[in-house]
Amino acid sequence: MDRVALKPFRRIAVILLAGAVIATSTSCSRDERKKEEEKHLESMMSILVQVQKNLGRIRQKEAVVVRLSSDVEGRKPKSAEQIGREINTNIRFIDSTLSASKNLVTTLEKQNHESQYRIAALDRMTGQLKGELDKKSLELGTMKGEIAKLNRQIARLTNTVDVMDEVISDQEDQMVKAYYIVGTVDQLVSKGILVPSGPFYRFFGARPALANDFDLRPFRQVDITETRDIYFDKPVSRLHVITPHTKGSYELVGGKTSSLLLIRNEAEFWKKSRCLIIVVE
Repeated sequence: MDRVALKPFRRIAVILLAGAVIATSTSCSRDERKKEEEKHLESMMSILVQVQKNLGRIRQKEAVVVRLSSDVEGRKPKSAEQIGREINTNIRFIDSTLSASKNLVTTLEKQNHESQYRIAALDRMTGQLKGELDKKSLELGTMKGEIAKLNRQIARLTNTVDVMDEVISDQEDQMVKAYYIVGTVDQLVSKGILVPSGPFYRFFGARPALANDFDLRPFRQVDITETRDIYFDKPVSRLHVITPHTKGSYELVGGKTSSLLLIRNEAEFWKKSRCLIIVVE
């Protein structure tokens, strides 16, 4: 579904890129300006593609919720309770992905508006995406109302007051928790996350190593089932991931002033380390 949804935007990207090449100024600065325009376009398109992928995932989850809701009737209490949990999980996913998508569109709009290579077509596309996301927000509100009614139905089946809002166990909580932190070497050393390789490590160009143990309180906590991208207000060239994460499970993209860490495969990305540490050069 994502692939189909992205085709029109890929065609638009080709048209925009062709237009950017034609519009470059003549003179010795033509190649440099062309590269800057292409870099801006690539940065904008990476965000745009991610939003489209998020919308595809939202549509998939909406279809799952509709199917699960129709399965509640005639189910035994235990089965109905399990369906309720699955519905609740999918609703949480839709809610968080919708919120993340709105933030991405805001970033897209801001960066394109402030760029000297501003592309008018992207402004129009941003407006269309905003409209689609607002529509999805209204649909989600309606869906939550229907789920509230379904919750009462499941409560009657299971003789519980609030099956849909049942809090998952501590063990399940731990399974979906992950942590990340961003900072300079000095900042991470001061927090005990990195340790100097020796008293004169700066003079010899040696990089500090990860501490064997460190306090998680300075880290930001995320839910790995809901986190698909992480925003940084630093350019890609200054960011370095120093914790082990499976190659190909993520990608750092962005422009001169900001970056996104796109998580392609959550299970693979967090498999080797539940702590993501990024050093800012």
